[in-house]
Amino acid sequence: MTRRPNSVILAAIIVTLACLGGGCGGAAHGERATGLGAVRWRWRPPPPASVGMPAADSDGVVVTFSHVFVVSLAPDGTERWRARRLGVREESPLLTPELAIVPADDGVVAFERATGRVRWDARLGGNVEAPDPDDAASTPVLAGGSVVTCLSGGALVALDVGSGGVQWRAPLAGRADGPPVTNGRTVVATWDPEHGEDAGIAAFDAAGGARRWIASLRGGAVSAPALVDTDDGHTLAVAVDHDLAAKAFDIDDGRRVWATAVGGAGSPEVPPLALGHGRTLVADRVGGLTLLDARGHRRWSTRVPAAAVQGGPVGPMAGGVYALPLYDGKVLLAGPGHATAVFEAPGGLVSGVAVGPGGTLLVSSAQGRDNQLLAFSGGADP
Repeated sequence: MTRRPNSVILAAIIVTLACLGGGCGGAAHGERATGLGAVRWRWRPPPPASVGMPAADSDGVVVTFSHVFVVSLAPDGTERWRARRLGVREESPLLTPELAIVPADDGVVAFERATGRVRWDARLGGNVEAPDPDDAASTPVLAGGSVVTCLSGGALVALDVGSGGVQWRAPLAGRADGPPVTNGRTVVATWDPEHGEDAGIAAFDAAGGARRWIASLRGGAVSAPALVDTDDGHTLAVAVDHDLAAKAFDIDDGRRVWATAVGGAGSPEVPPLALGHGRTLVADRVGGLTLLDARGHRRWSTRVPAAAVQGGPVGPMAGGVYALPLYDGKVLLAGPGHATAVFEAPGGLVSGVAVGPGGTLLVSSAQGRDNQLLAFSGGADP
């Protein structure tokens, strides 16, 4: 996890002042209440271990803890297996039917989902006992037979899903702390320089790594990208930059299709959420959520006095509610037609959220005395 404390604190102050002036979302007449719902199950690591960001599908949940262990849970929260690997990150793993593919401080590790046995371990950096922050891998994505990840120092790397062997590596012109995104044929990544404003977004051929196009973004606070399919057959790459705007690019040629002000800049580990019919739910780094249609028109928005720097929005859950983890250790629940509400996580600070099996809301906690992973019924209160 990469954070820029000074900029995040400044952002939180700015949005707090805006909220005091009446600019934040909240309950309004006719809106349905939102809540975490009942606890379906909970899992605890050995105290005082912190729990990472969960990943889930219909077959179960995988999460890391203590920067050392990977745990697989059944849909009902029962622990299936636990594996040890020094340096596994708190970012969400990638799940396939056969593998749990986990980012690490020095590369990427694939565990067999059935047994927890290591299928392959791709070391892309130096010594894991004294890791270089530039070698840290992001949450990977699957593009055909390739597992693709960003390295924080500025590289996009593709690995063979069967063996973990490096297939290709493409340089990026700045830090790439957030994950890439893919439609299986094209991989898109963003980057943000440590100095200056020359950030960017680029598309690469998933099979060989050749760059297809590159476009400029304003540096200083750039999100990871999302890919959004429109009803007219186009695919848009959407990211948020320091212009305080979400920007959409045609995946075929990099042409900018629209740009819409959202009131806040991006965070590298907070990608937008692609929804159906060309819609995109954008989170900005000062606690805002904005729903945009295929033309970039604003359809709904809300804001709370907190920063968002780790983990993008997830959902929708029951009734059309979305969740976003916040820097102050809480979770935001909101959606069109629903009241905006913020909740604390039992045992510690919220470290990640995900939609779990059966539409549950998974909430993990860290830096507390009783950190845990909980599955809530989630969504709108009846």
